[in-house]
Amino acid sequence: MRRMQNPGGGAGTVRAFTAIQVLVGSLAFVFMSHSLHAENKGYIDNVGNNFGKGRAFFHSNVLPRLAENGCLKCHARGYVRPNVTVYEELIRRLAIGDSAVNNAVIYKIANIRSISPMIPNHPGGQRCSSVDAEPCKSIRQWWEIEFGQKKVGK
Repeated sequence: MRRMQNPGGGAGTVRAFTAIQVLVGSLAFVFMSHSLHAENKGYIDNVGNNFGKGRAFFHSNVLPRLAENGCLKCHARGYVRPNVTVYEELIRRLAIGDSAVNNAVIYKIANIRSISPMIPNHPGGQRCSSVDAEPCKSIRQWWEIEFGQKKVGK
């Protein structure tokens, strides 16, 4: 084991300096990860001021419909974005648009507004036969909970 040369002191000074660096680095990491998590959690749970109802609806209604439709074969493996099992990834796309039928998620899975029939909007094919069929139906309901005016529960 090589000893570091320290002109101002012995090996004890080097070890103390390294221990302080590790302690400061660890504290900085914990503080930053906690503040980032709290900031993201506060935003995501309160989208549309629904206080987490959208997240609950996503997990209990939307995710099962996506699984039944075969979406997880590609979008839960980590190589095709978004990972539809992760609320934060899919809500970002749901927010691109101004209504339950006019948003990026519906456009993709219902294959709406593709450039041409030879170039589909969703390479995985049309996943909803219409915007009234599943999983589009559940996704439209989710949009209403997150961004619409409907009251959900009490």
